[in-house]
Amino acid sequence: MTDTPHRPPPGPMARRAGQLCHLERFRLYLDHAKRARHGIHANALPDGTHQVEDAADFLRTACGVSSSAELDTDKRAAHMLRRIIADYRRWHSAGAAQQGTQPCD
Repeated sequence: MTDTPHRPPPGPMARRAGQLCHLERFRLYLDHAKRARHGIHANALPDGTHQVEDAADFLRTACGVSSSAELDTDKRAAHMLRRIIADYRRWHSAGAAQQGTQPCD
């Protein structure tokens, strides 16, 4: 028998953050957003640069938390996550409209 502490299952906001980080399209959004925000050329920051852990780091930093579990208890952090999701969906929908496809999120 081990004495490892029991961790409760992640709440809905932490689960959503985890799901986002595993979406290739969200990580592509992070690539595009970083290039636009910092004026970086695509050669310097190509599509596919952000990996799952990079996305998780981004979300934790942007939301001001050290653990995704805090997204379910910190109202400001949850609000920021919702803003990021809304921005991502707008970007995703705009890209889908340009390509004539439907968004998948």
